[in-house]
Amino acid sequence: MKLSLFKISILLIIIGALGTIIVFSESEKLEQFMTLKQTESDEISLYFEAGDIGYHKVTIPEFDGQGFFYRIVDDNYDIISKGLIQTKMSIRYFDVKESGMYTMILSNTAKEKMNYQVEIGSTDSMNISIPTGVMFVGGLLLLFTSYIKLKNYRIEQPDENIK
Repeated sequence: MKLSLFKISILLIIIGALGTIIVFSESEKLEQFMTLKQTESDEISLYFEAGDIGYHKVTIPEFDGQGFFYRIVDDNYDIISKGLIQTKMSIRYFDVKESGMYTMILSNTAKEKMNYQVEIGSTDSMNISIPTGVMFVGGLLLLFTSYIKLKNYRIEQPDENIK
């Protein structure tokens, strides 16, 4: 089997995507199911390394249009991120400036008891750069080979159809 530049670029994209999936799946994360009454709060904490990118994913199974207020705070209770989530599922990211415990505080703003599935974790951005770089190189090679193929492609038309 002869490996062309096109096949190599597809292979690099697949290897990069698989590497990204593996690094992201092995990163540290914490998942918790919460039930909060009106105006009740709960929190979930995780340790992060400096320079990383954290994320939080919240799913509200019985979503009826009402959501909750959240805050991400560091060890000193300085607010890193805050907002109001009013969708069935939300994924948001935040920058980690210093190593330490980061806490997500949830406050129910709905009028009735709500169930939440909360996940907070690290994207492991330092280790994910190598597989994404491989995927990027594969994408560039794919663009280059596509350009070469299109540049050499000519449509021949019979002379009698040209007037």
